[in-house]
Order: sequence, then structure tokens, then C-alpha cells
Amino acid sequence: MDELPFRNWCLNCLHSSIANYAPHHLRPFQIHCAPSEDGQSCGQCYHRNITCDPPSMGMQGDVYDLCAILEWAGKFWSQEEKFIWNLGFRLAICEASKELCIKFERAEMSHRRHHMLSVIDWNDTSEVQNADIDNYRRFLAQRRGALPALTLPTTGIMNRQDFVTYNPERLLRLSSGDPGFLVWVEAKTAFLNCMQQRSISIYGGEDRKNGKRRLALIKNGFPAELNWV
Repeated sequence: MDELPFRNWCLNCLHSSIANYAPHHLRPFQIHCAPSEDGQSCGQCYHRNITCDPPSMGMQGDVYDLCAILEWAGKFWSQEEKFIWNLGFRLAICEASKELCIKFERAEMSHRRHHMLSVIDWNDTSEVQNADIDNYRRFLAQRRGALPALTLPTTGIMNRQDFVTYNPERLLRLSSGDPGFLVWVEAKTAFLNCMQQRSISIYGGEDRKNGKRRLALIKNGFPAELNWV
């Protein structure tokens, strides 16, 4: 199948990264998933001889958003940024990052259960499997058909990865009413609120110049949409 615009990590590695992550170590959250030598799976799944399941195709936009949030959160460790953030603030980011990934995992599981993705064998050509596969493909086609029309630029886009970088909103995301949607949008909102509240508790709020500037940086820099509808 050619629906996947890019591959970041598999669900097994996400689960392992969550389980092994200790916020008190004060390191940015990272999802460790590297390709194996056979190129068909990641190294962990290959050595464990288990199926390497990528995130669902209907949630590739949510995958993109999760990666963007984690990458953005890691910048609060940089010494080259406008502000230096203390250890208490970074601990809040670590705790919120782990919780964000846990909630993404739950949203993904809800999506997979609803569309019976966990029981689909994409290589099985039986009538039952083909019916399940066709149902999900129709779902994907309907979601793509609902996206606004887009005219690609004539220059600068060389491959599909460039297209994703140029226009990530074209990736499919959970929508209002979908299983897992509320869990995921609440998780993103809670992540941003956590950072704002911790910044206020440490650096002050809108009534202090330093606190106001830091809050503006957090709010304006958050890389994902918080659409509740």
C-alpha cells in the first residue's frame, strides 16, 4: 500500500519508549525506533520477531502533530533560545510529554479497534480480510475527499516527504465524533495548559514582563491546532 507519506516510528517502539521513560531524568522525550537491516521493520520488532505496526493511516496527521510537539518541547533545553528555563519547568515538560504520548497511544488504540485494524492482515487475500481492508480504504478515501482542494507549487516539491513538509495539514487526522478524538484533543490541550501554568507559577503571569513574554512564546510557539470540532 502506498498511503503512508512517511514513517516515523512503530507503535511497539512508542509503547517501549513510554514504559522506559523517567521524567525525573530531565531529558526530552524521544521515541526510539530505528530501521532493521531487512528494511521491513524496526530493529526492536525484528529482534523480538513481532509485527512492526506503524500508526494508522487515518491518523498520520496526528502522528505529525505529536512529533512536532515533542520536537518543539525539546527546544526548551536549548541554550541558544531566547529564554533559559529552569529545572522545575523542564520537569513539567517531561511529565506532560509522557502523558501526551500515553494519551496518543490510547487514541490510536480506539481508532484501530473501531476500524478493526488490529485483526487485519494486509497480506491476506481472503474474502473476509478484503472486506475489512476495503472498508478502511473507503474511510480513508472519504476523508481525503473532504479535504480542501490544493494546487501544488510548480517548483520546490521533489518527493512525497517534501510535500508533507510543505503542507502537513493534508495529512488525515481524527475528527470530531471519531473514537479517540476527544482523548487526543484533550491531551494536546492539557499539554499546553500544563506548560502555561508552570510558567506562571515560576516566572509570573501577564502582570509581569518576564512572565508575559514567556507565556507569549509558549502560546504562539505551540505547533499543533486545538480544534474541538
